[in-house]
Amino acid sequence: MKNNIPIDWQPISKSLKKIYKEQNLSKDFKNDEKYLKEAFLFTESLWWQQFYQMDKLNIIMVSESPFFGDSKTYIYNENTPPSVFFYFKDLEAFTKEGENISKPKITIEQKNMMYKYFKQNGFITLDLFPFALNPNHTKLHYRNISKSLYQNLLEETKDNYLIPKLNRCLEKCDKNSHFVYRYKRLFDKTENHFEKILLNITNTKYKIDTVNGKGMHLDRDKLQSLLH
Repeated sequence: MKNNIPIDWQPISKSLKKIYKEQNLSKDFKNDEKYLKEAFLFTESLWWQQFYQMDKLNIIMVSESPFFGDSKTYIYNENTPPSVFFYFKDLEAFTKEGENISKPKITIEQKNMMYKYFKQNGFITLDLFPFALNPNHTKLHYRNISKSLYQNLLEETKDNYLIPKLNRCLEKCDKNSHFVYRYKRLFDKTENHFEKILLNITNTKYKIDTVNGKGMHLDRDKLQSLLH
C-alpha cells in the first residue's frame, strides 16, 4: 500500500513509549508498538485516500479510534463488512425521500457504495487517537485505562496527530459544516477536549452535536437533519 500519510509515526511512538514507561509497561512496549504502528499505517493511508477525494466537508464524525484487530476492522477498509459504527442501512441518512438503496451482496461493493455516498455528502470520520488499542493485542485499551490516563493520551498525542488532521479538515469546511460525535459517551469522556482544540485553532464557531441513537446505533434522522 502506497504511503500517502503526511503524519509521522515516530513522534507518536515516542509519546506512546513515554506512557508505557509511566504505566510500568516498558517490557510490553516493543510488541504493542509493532501492532499499533501497523494499524496506524494501514488505517491512516485509507483515511487520507478518502480525504484527498473530498472537495468539501459537511459532516466530520468524531470517533475514538479504529478497532482494527486481526480482521483489520475499519470503516475505510473495503474488505471488512460495515459494523455498528456505520451500518450499510445508515446510508438512509444521505438519501432523499422515496429513494431506496439496494444493498450489494459483496462486502467490497457495499463499502464502495458507502464511500460514494460519503463523498457526495461531504462526510468523513475523524479519530481522536492515533492508537488502535485493542484488548487482544495491547496491554492498554480504552475501556481499562483510568480517566487521568485517558486524558493524558489525548494531551500527549494532540500536537502530532489530532491537530494536524483537524487543520487539514478545516481547509475543506465552511461555517455550515458540523462536527458530530458518533457516541455520546465519547463526548462525555473527553470533557470538551476536542472543542477546546477547535476553539484554539479557528475563529469559526462550528456546530457540535452527537449522532448517538438507541443502543449503539447511529441516529440516522439526526444525521439527515444536519445535512438538509
